[in-house]
Amino acid sequence: ICGAYIEARSCERFAVLAPHVDKRLNDFYVSLLRSEARHYQDYLTLAESIATSTSGEDITERVAFFGEVEADLISSSDDDFKFHSGVPV
Repeated sequence: ICGAYIEARSCERFAVLAPHVDKRLNDFYVSLLRSEARHYQDYLTLAESIATSTSGEDITERVAFFGEVEADLISSSDDDFKFHSGVPV
């Protein structure tokens, strides 16, 4: 599930950047965006498959939980700035 979120954020970054670069780089970013989107789906499919085969559980609640954790990390201050987390102070 965490891997899916990482891939989804990469997908979003390429989607935001692509319209602001030249055509050649735009095409490259769009191809990366599509790749990241597939990876996102692959990670969710893998998590769902593992959960189903081991415990029969639905992963929807876990996906939502990690989404909330991620949203909190993204929107909160971070004294130790890292590329993928927090608003720098």
